Amino acid sequence: MRTILILCLAATGALAQDTRHYAAGQYNWGENTGFYVDFECTPKDGAPCRLADLRFILGLADGREWRFISTAGPWEYDHDYQAKAVFDAHRGELWLDGRSVGRLDGGWVPSAGRLTAAEVPPWANGPAEYFIRQSSVTVTAGGQTLARDLAAGRAHPALELFGSAPAQSFEFAAAAEAQVTVELGFRLVKRPDPRALAPLIDEFGQNRYADWPGKVRDEAQLRRETAEEPARLAPPPDGFDRWGGWLDAPFDEKATGFYRTARRDGRYWLISPEGHPCFYLGLCGVPTLTWETTPVTDREWLFAWLPPREGPLAAAWSKDQWGTTDGTEYVCFHAANQIRAYGADWQAESGRRAVRRAKSWGFSGAAKWGHQDGLAETPVLNHWGVPELVKRPDVFDPAAREAFRACIARQVGPRRDDPSVVGWTMGSEIEEIIQAAEITEILTKHADSPAAKAMVAHAVATIYGGDAARQRAAWAEAVPKADLEAVRRFYADAYYRFVYEALGEADPNHLRLGNYIVPGWWENEEDWRLIARWCDVISYDRYAMAFTDALMDRLIRESDKPIFCGEFAYPPFYDGQRGFGRYPVWADSDAQAGELYGKWVDAAIANPWCVGVCWFMYRDQPLTGRGPGRGSELTYNEHYAFGMVDGCDRPKWDLVNRVREVNATATKRRLNLP
Repeated sequence: MRTILILCLAATGALAQDTRHYAAGQYNWGENTGFYVDFECTPKDGAPCRLADLRFILGLADGREWRFISTAGPWEYDHDYQAKAVFDAHRGELWLDGRSVGRLDGGWVPSAGRLTAAEVPPWANGPAEYFIRQSSVTVTAGGQTLARDLAAGRAHPALELFGSAPAQSFEFAAAAEAQVTVELGFRLVKRPDPRALAPLIDEFGQNRYADWPGKVRDEAQLRRETAEEPARLAPPPDGFDRWGGWLDAPFDEKATGFYRTARRDGRYWLISPEGHPCFYLGLCGVPTLTWETTPVTDREWLFAWLPPREGPLAAAWSKDQWGTTDGTEYVCFHAANQIRAYGADWQAESGRRAVRRAKSWGFSGAAKWGHQDGLAETPVLNHWGVPELVKRPDVFDPAAREAFRACIARQVGPRRDDPSVVGWTMGSEIEEIIQAAEITEILTKHADSPAAKAMVAHAVATIYGGDAARQRAAWAEAVPKADLEAVRRFYADAYYRFVYEALGEADPNHLRLGNYIVPGWWENEEDWRLIARWCDVISYDRYAMAFTDALMDRLIRESDKPIFCGEFAYPPFYDGQRGFGRYPVWADSDAQAGELYGKWVDAAIANPWCVGVCWFMYRDQPLTGRGPGRGSELTYNEHYAFGMVDGCDRPKWDLVNRVREVNATATKRRLNLP
């Protein structure tokens, strides 16, 4: 994944992360509208945020700018605070325990959207020496009152260490002329020393302090539930060919033995290798036997049990993942759990179950980040081993082109005639976006490279009317921003074109899916157009509550090509009671994740350009993070409950049963849409 690296902290940078706790807010930062009341702290000298540095802030925006009232306490632990913010179209005031701590002139302009409370953004969830426990929020405006108790469901401190409490959101609208009063109750609690509560993770990779129905207590339960699962799995839904094509469709296309696309009545379709229309429903990361792992070195104290490094359980261990060479050890708890549950044949049995599960749950096949015989998939290619200029091969260099072409041929050649390949992508997400910083480095540090010379020649010809002297003068101090963007697009177009054509030469049978662009995680929207020009289907990843937004709708219509969503998900947070992190888009429970899955698929099948969507992912991530990392932090990188199965390799029945219902009828419902 991505996979969503925007949210990941480098191991060395975790301590520098700010903290935010939005106690109440309804705002649009970019549009300068709305309000928020929050706690903010910036760490100093690499240490966790200190209580003495915590600020309590009221922010108001009037459509033109933001203004703020701020107080720094002093703060006390274990004191029940009462805070109040009062504001209208002309002024605002902030109170703490009955004492006014600041006033400001100038009012606010209401913002659309839901009012949120107790929101801790993933980008501002750094370590601190305190916890903020918000107990209540009451908002009054124009005769309407919203009051909520937020104290219920508070996690044990050992669970609280792993993530924030769940945010809540409410329907609320205030008129611009109304006086708004926001009242809050909260307590500041000293963050416990994790070592005093250690070990925190049990022998199955679960939080020792968590408790819920179905938690694995011992190996006997693990083996028993493993043995009982096959009887609970429903047979695959009827009506599909082996590749997800709908057999009873009102039309068929020629069977070519490979996936391809077709357009019928203004609606794009993926056509299965057997010639039947297919709305592809994929599952990422199948079956990922020994990945994802969690780093162990220098934090062995976290774990109540670690697998032996010799014997059958040694397969759960690995070293130096993520390209490091420092000897950091990693462990894969879900591998250890499967070895204990399935025995010596665990790898084969895991694969068999993955196929049976995916088919039972109505998936057309797998997606990216995994491979399993018996399931279709969308493999991700790489350019490893090819000399790189900056981040990628120089496609203007004949030698690099040949090496890159050979690299692509080596990867796709063995599967050129394989019907289980839906299509190829080169890389994924931001790694394959040509960024301005990359172009600047090429032009300044590699000025003699074929790429740099080609970009300069392009600028001279298209921007400076063939006058090289004028171009040199204009670029003497630095490349002008507009010029940099122009040559970036030129370079990107050449790169994407090369990959597209090289793939077609090496494998004319399979679709070329682009590189999973993430709308908004780019240099600008032109990146969508650049990629769309050189692919058969536009693959993209999107984590959001809505299937598309206005920008996506415009770009999709403009490109007028099939689109394919490679990743989406709503990982359950379980009210913080199991130790997982809370993703920016999340579900409260497995059952709610299933309902959100259904809404996403419903929106996707209604979109005339969409030919498929894929859930990220098959398994939950480790509670202590998937790395990379080395040291004493509790989590390194992502630690979310993304999976259709948990870390003990058990299906999440409340989720998968609803997913099966949705998947079983998705293609048929798309066919019946007007």
